[in-house]
Amino acid sequence: MTAPPPEPLPSLDALRALVVDAAHRAEALLSDPGGEAFDDHDGDGGGPASVGSSDDVTADIARFVARSGELPGGEAHMEPAAAHLGIGVGELRRLAAAHRYGGRPAVATCLAPRHADPEVLAAAEHAVQPLRPSPTAPVERHHNHLTDAPARVQLRYGPDNRWHPYVERYGTWQPAGPPDVDPAVAYGTARTALRGPGSRTKSSRR
Repeated sequence: MTAPPPEPLPSLDALRALVVDAAHRAEALLSDPGGEAFDDHDGDGGGPASVGSSDDVTADIARFVARSGELPGGEAHMEPAAAHLGIGVGELRRLAAAHRYGGRPAVATCLAPRHADPEVLAAAEHAVQPLRPSPTAPVERHHNHLTDAPARVQLRYGPDNRWHPYVERYGTWQPAGPPDVDPAVAYGTARTALRGPGSRTKSSRR
């Protein structure tokens, strides 16, 4: 009986990306022996990095893809990583972008809606009202999502108690910048992102 052939070895680019990723995680662990740095929060918004993700494997792959994309040949990892998770490449790109902005909590926020205190959503809606381009249009509250559809802006309240800004592009809500404890700041971040590349779309959805 012939044994099955061994699995193919990772490519040189894949090995290079793994080495860079391992070095970064080791540096983070040494700078934070308590362990929170191992959650690898690369976002600019501050706040706790270790507030849980609903899927650690997904968060780890999103982190790896976010970092490997900065290396030569990094795009080659996108398709096999997406296939491993059973999601599309577009969704993995959104998860990787979320991780760049806010680490594991941002990935958890991107993955699925979660319960949020209605009073927190009401306070956030009041805070962003002066910034809205169409102030008389209704704002939709859905779980932890606060959606201003006419403005193509959505805020998501994350497990890190911060507001994660999203914008609608090509019919999909996409991460738009680092989260913030102040919903008005997060709303402003989303509005600024809409003035950048890829902002010309028509439809929106939750």
